[in-house]
Amino acid sequence: MGGKLEGLSFCFTGKLETMRRAEAEQMVRDHGGEPKSGVVKDLSYLVTNSTEPTAKFTKAQEQGSKIITEQEFLDMI
Repeated sequence: MGGKLEGLSFCFTGKLETMRRAEAEQMVRDHGGEPKSGVVKDLSYLVTNSTEPTAKFTKAQEQGSKIITEQEFLDMI
């Protein structure tokens, strides 16, 4: 049984406004996606509320991972 996020991977970085990181990662699992602790090859989405050029942000940009906000992540579910 799949989910809305099946086949997608997510990495969370920075401060989340509406939940703790562990809760966000569990939401990904509950909807069929795969949470990642870092920006890895073939990462689908980096979720961040900041546009600061952190190492994760820069790496995600360089490898073409989509960078979305926490609200955009919630809208996907």
